[in-house]
Amino acid sequence: MQVTLSQAAYEKILEYIITGKYKPGSPLREEELANMLKMSRTPIREALARLEKEGIIAKNGKFYIVTSLTETDIVQLYEIRINLEPHIAKLAAIRATQDEIEKMLEILDEIKNSLNSDPLVLANLNGNLHSAIAEASHNKYAAGILENIRLKLKIVRVTLYVSFQRRNEEIREHESIVMAIKDRNPDLAYELMKEHEENVLDYVKKNIIPLIFK
Repeated sequence: MQVTLSQAAYEKILEYIITGKYKPGSPLREEELANMLKMSRTPIREALARLEKEGIIAKNGKFYIVTSLTETDIVQLYEIRINLEPHIAKLAAIRATQDEIEKMLEILDEIKNSLNSDPLVLANLNGNLHSAIAEASHNKYAAGILENIRLKLKIVRVTLYVSFQRRNEEIREHESIVMAIKDRNPDLAYELMKEHEENVLDYVKKNIIPLIFK
């Protein structure tokens, strides 16, 4: 039961951050959140610790604050992804084991079956797919860098899946990338991943940044 409460607290606090109830720089206090969510402080504390680990909030004395990513920070983080993710996909097409490819296909099926789920679920599943591709590249340093970037961009990534149009585009783009990896076509995997990341950044600039910083 405690795990369920902790997860519920995590999802609700993340929702507050995404919807702007708690903006960048806003303080998050255990007691206040416990009263709002009608929970004890233990699941709140666990949820805040998880959000801190993911880089969404940061400790500031006796309380936490929402991490202040600027518009420039977001764009620059995506610019790194645009340059690194295609190389990772190319390496995965060359180095992935059959088990790793099967794992990608399983995650892809799970995403397809979850298209009507809430944005947090979809963001996590799509993050799992990118992580599986990174693992299949067998370059632990590049995979580690991308994992860190994904955590920093979690608020942006969750907000991305508020749009049902972008959900459908994401699944089409991801499926084509996984098929290129499965077919051992490194050049195509590179080009498709590059196009995907460019599309995401374009969408973020036009639709998400204005929403977050309104």
